[in-house]
Amino acid sequence: MGHVLAIMKIMPEDVEIPLSELKQSIEQSLQGKVEIEGFEEVPIFGPLSALRMRFIVGDEAGGTDSVEKIVKDIPGVGEVIIEAVSLL
Repeated sequence: MGHVLAIMKIMPEDVEIPLSELKQSIEQSLQGKVEIEGFEEVPIFGPLSALRMRFIVGDEAGGTDSVEKIVKDIPGVGEVIIEAVSLL
């Protein structure tokens, strides 16, 4: 089995939600399930920013779907956008 790098943009539900807390919640929810390769804060407009996170997951069918669902269910997450998926 190979691995896939998935890049996701994670929008907060509200501009008042600190991205550092959102990142910590995501890391805790995904601990032991996938490898978080890195992240960065991306300015969107005015005070609104998003997290761009890079995940390494198995290349089985639906590999990124489970990560996306877990992240979407975290309180404070407004939207999850898959920006890129690439085989490693």
